[in-house]
Amino acid sequence: MKWLRVGLEVIGAASLLAFAIVATWSVYQSSSEKINRATRKDVLFVLNWGGISTDQDFKIISSYQSRRSFTGDHLDYYCIELPKFEVAEYAKDEWHDGPEKDSLLAEALKLAVDDARQHGDCIPSVEEANSPAIKVMFTTVVLHSRQATAADIILYDPRKRMLYYVSYKT
Repeated sequence: MKWLRVGLEVIGAASLLAFAIVATWSVYQSSSEKINRATRKDVLFVLNWGGISTDQDFKIISSYQSRRSFTGDHLDYYCIELPKFEVAEYAKDEWHDGPEKDSLLAEALKLAVDDARQHGDCIPSVEEANSPAIKVMFTTVVLHSRQATAADIILYDPRKRMLYYVSYKT
């Protein structure tokens, strides 16, 4: 009986140690920035969300994925060079030409672009991002007291053939 108790204590201690190692590794992974490490697989959701054909040879020019806080606060962006901007029928109504007329959405766009530009220069300026030259799609905007606290925004610049994605939560 004594050996059984000792065996169970050893198994329990080993399980606790394994849990601690996995938990520490998970926190470390989610707390590290990823700069220019996005792969084609990482950005496919952006094209799918925008209804853009994934059957093309697109190129990731720049990317940034911030650390994640316990509550999910983050800032991510991708700058993707697209050979063609073909939007599926189901998503055509989601895209519109700038500038954004809704003040709440314009403010969400300004916050997204300003924050992203602090981590890299591939994202257009606020003036350019909110201009007639850019197509925009707001996939998600979360407001708290009429202030954007989270957003997922996709922009397309037809002149440069560049697709920009910015996601933030504060």
